Amino acid sequence: MMMKSVYLDMDPGHDDVLALLVALTAFHVKGVTTVAGNQTVDKTYRNARRVLDLAHYEAISVHQGYAHPLFRPLVTASHVHGSSGLDGYRFHPRTREDEILDDAQMWLASEFLHEPDPITWIATGPLTNVAAFLMGNTHFIPHIERLAIMGGSLNKGNITPYAEFNFYVDPDAADWVLASGIPIRLVGLDVTHKALLSPEALERFLTWGSEVGTMLHDIFTFYFDHEPDAGPGGAPVHDVLAVAAVAHPEFFSWQPMNIRVERCHDVHRGQVIVVPGSGVDDRGVEVAIDIDVDRFFSWMWEMLDPYSR
Repeated sequence: MMMKSVYLDMDPGHDDVLALLVALTAFHVKGVTTVAGNQTVDKTYRNARRVLDLAHYEAISVHQGYAHPLFRPLVTASHVHGSSGLDGYRFHPRTREDEILDDAQMWLASEFLHEPDPITWIATGPLTNVAAFLMGNTHFIPHIERLAIMGGSLNKGNITPYAEFNFYVDPDAADWVLASGIPIRLVGLDVTHKALLSPEALERFLTWGSEVGTMLHDIFTFYFDHEPDAGPGGAPVHDVLAVAAVAHPEFFSWQPMNIRVERCHDVHRGQVIVVPGSGVDDRGVEVAIDIDVDRFFSWMWEMLDPYSR
């Protein structure tokens, strides 16, 4: 059976790295676009490129996208991901470290134009690239079969009491994308906080004896120490769940909702609002409300197994 083709939009970011590695073995990844979020876009680009090279996926292209939200100054998560966006491991500099493909929007337009199959897109950072592209290329919307998003929260936030980080960084983009009519699967903090990577995973990475295993051990040691939601039971690996939402939607319980995102400038910025009478409508947003954690982690480790050799 042929592997499903997907496009990734990311802001690596520790949990993005795990999502990227899992996606590489679960799908045929057509390419990666990077966005400012966990760190500035030059750093998220560099992190994606370095991880792909380390994992021997040098042929997969990375394309740098937006350096700031649509209408607001950038807020980063350096308190979680460090000054590089991927602190904890020292990557060997690439031979052409300064060679940047600063063309995400043009690359997406060319790819989508020539893509023969319905498009599957996975977004694990702020939705700036996705919104900006679709605003200028609405004719592609009918060709998008599925957009899986890690973002939002129905209850408690993680950067404010009300908002999840990705939606807080660019609430305008998030609200526009959710209202676009694209079939969306949304996985937010309500579910990602149930899927905790255990501290024992750090030692498991080391037993692989591979450079990818060493990298994962080192970056997640840093992440466990700096992620505010980490505890004795482990730390959430938010972004991997967006990949799972495409590969195995049956791992989740889904509920159709009509939702919007607060675009204000006060404490409620980025908050997810469920519209009264919510249900199946033309927005097509399926929201994850639960997950089979055991099945998810069993699959995740299976997808990571090739990196253990």
